Amino acid sequence: MNKSDRNLGMGTDISRRDFLNGCKLAVGASLLPGAVLAQDSYIAAQDVPNYYPPEFTGMRGSHSGSFETAHQARDGASFNGSDNGERYDLVVVGAGISGLSAAHFYQQARGANSKILILENHDDFGGHAKRNEFQIDSNNVIGYGGSMLLEAPGYYPAIAKKLLEDLGIETQRFYRYFDQDFYSSMGLYKGEGTFFDAETFGVDHLAVGDWSDPSILAQAPLSTKARGDLQRLFKDERHYLPEMPASEQSDYLQKMDYRSYLKNHAAMDEGVLDVMQSYARGVWAVAIDALPARIAWSSGYPGFGNLDLGFESYDREGDQEEPSIFHFPDGNASVARLLVRKMIPAVAIGDTMEDIVTSRFDYSQLDEPNSPIKIRLNSTVVSVQHIDDNLSNPVKITYVRDGKTHVIESNQVIMACYNQMIPHLCPEMPRAQKSALANCIRAPLVYTNVLLRNWHSFVNLGIHRAYCPGSYHHRVMLDYPVSLGDYQFSKSPNEPIVAHLTRAPGESGSSARDQFAAGKRDLLVTTFETFERNIRDQLSRLLGPGGFNPAQDIAAITVNRWPHGYAYGYDPDTDQVAFDPDSWPAEKRVWVNGSRRFGNISIASSDSASNAMAEAAIGEAHRAVNDLN
Repeated sequence: MNKSDRNLGMGTDISRRDFLNGCKLAVGASLLPGAVLAQDSYIAAQDVPNYYPPEFTGMRGSHSGSFETAHQARDGASFNGSDNGERYDLVVVGAGISGLSAAHFYQQARGANSKILILENHDDFGGHAKRNEFQIDSNNVIGYGGSMLLEAPGYYPAIAKKLLEDLGIETQRFYRYFDQDFYSSMGLYKGEGTFFDAETFGVDHLAVGDWSDPSILAQAPLSTKARGDLQRLFKDERHYLPEMPASEQSDYLQKMDYRSYLKNHAAMDEGVLDVMQSYARGVWAVAIDALPARIAWSSGYPGFGNLDLGFESYDREGDQEEPSIFHFPDGNASVARLLVRKMIPAVAIGDTMEDIVTSRFDYSQLDEPNSPIKIRLNSTVVSVQHIDDNLSNPVKITYVRDGKTHVIESNQVIMACYNQMIPHLCPEMPRAQKSALANCIRAPLVYTNVLLRNWHSFVNLGIHRAYCPGSYHHRVMLDYPVSLGDYQFSKSPNEPIVAHLTRAPGESGSSARDQFAAGKRDLLVTTFETFERNIRDQLSRLLGPGGFNPAQDIAAITVNRWPHGYAYGYDPDTDQVAFDPDSWPAEKRVWVNGSRRFGNISIASSDSASNAMAEAAIGEAHRAVNDLN
């Protein structure tokens, strides 16, 4: 190990409870009790005592063992298995929020005794609503590894509101649980600092404060013109299409990317473009050179001043706006956990939105033989086909678990999985529907949680979050200050805390679809060691001036990689991603055509709405269940 790696703490004994390193989760003979071995019985990983995926660290999200079989099915591999005699009223493919909601709605519609099986390829339920737990010094520290919050739930569709009510989620309570003034009360800058990295800007430098203040950028590694342009961008109320007729502005901005607008119309310096390059990655998962300028306007990004395109933007809804506080400590994983506990009460004690946060789930209850609803983890579906290809017949489902192929039968099926996989799983589906589903794409995303032994360095620097436009992770932030039930967030810099890092990989200079594809490839080949080295290096350079020591202050690292993250639709005719799906004409909404019922198979998930939000996943689950009536 070289000196640089030693200084970063590479090789330090951090927590690595990733259960066989996230690989094949079949339980080996050495892990089984002697009585079970004597019977030569098979025990699934989820049935082993103390199996608890939220505590696994290392590479999570799409972990090793969760996607390889699906890739084989995509590439045309054959899977032969014997029918084990299991019969269900409904099989749901995918245990994300949409799949779990579908099972809940189906049970409501068809009765409590409906036999339902949910098959999930990952080692935990929840899909992108991922819970990460850490144990340190007798403390339980919780973080989110995916879907993070309920955004503006006061304006949810009725069915999503009703589900939250059924689960006991009263969103108004978050005004008490989320301390919106905590970090500012600690003297930390209310906004985010900006970290200029040496590779992009020539020298490492942290700027803390409002960019419209000339003194904040006085030491920033930017040219005099770039500093002036950056202040103009955020301070001026002008827009840069003054000569264009108002009737032409919206279409013009839709066809132009945000970077080109800033460069060609706002005359921004190249240094400013470098600063802004990753500005949209957190929400839209692309660099600004692939984001339509109209979407930048609607998102409230700078440079548009008083430009009026004739409709409300996301950031200009006045009294309709709600704060981003509707956040459980594990994000929307608590929504998934509430759904599971409601359908399978034996999995955990409690009955409130408060006690769900610290409930310890008994995963051996998920697939209990006498339960009307079962969740079977580590099970990758490879074929879903009507018996004898007759659309009025029940459906035969083939799945692979721990290297063994199984065949079961169900009267009906809801595919609540990645929609682009469905054409490979349902060979009898009409070509037009397969084509529509194939055009549903997802944006790659990484949510990394780093358990820190303390957060003095953040306090010393006066920040609780930082935008890092040229760095490996484009944002770094301390965990949200949420105390809920028995769970208390870190209120002292002496206490451990989760730092949350976000990365949306993808090469700049190409279309959104190409950036997504490049990012997906990047995530599938990047090792945990590479992530760890970049994490330690970035935090050392960002926080080092505040006293941070990566070899001593990092207690654990969990990398939640999602090669198929945010859901978007895609128009192959224009090579455009549907960043604003509701505005697209009906004939372009391929995701709607793709999600139509096919015999006794219905299709859900956020893909079916071309919308990555939780309420969309819930709404599509409800529609899919109704389609089967």
